[in-house]
Amino acid sequence: MRITVISKAPPGGRCTLYLGYARTLAACFRAEVEVLHPAPQADLQPPAMLVDGQPISPADGVLLSPEDIHRGIAKIGLLMTDHPDLLERLEALDAEFMNECEA
Repeated sequence: MRITVISKAPPGGRCTLYLGYARTLAACFRAEVEVLHPAPQADLQPPAMLVDGQPISPADGVLLSPEDIHRGIAKIGLLMTDHPDLLERLEALDAEFMNECEA
């Protein structure tokens, strides 16, 4: 499995959050994480996340939520039963990000 984060260089808030999500997924699924810094004319602009080449899209069109990621990886066929705490771990990253944004 490969998790790709399309990021700005240097990464900003959402890019950093997506990288945290990717690292959490990688730890659960023994996946590789790669970070790409696209050219301005690239199809996918930062921030974005792909799992095995499949983009995970934010339901609100702006920010990936833990639920978006959970749905996205289940949709591509990854079994969640082996990782019952995954959603909680992603939610903790999201909460930390939101707290930092408010500070």
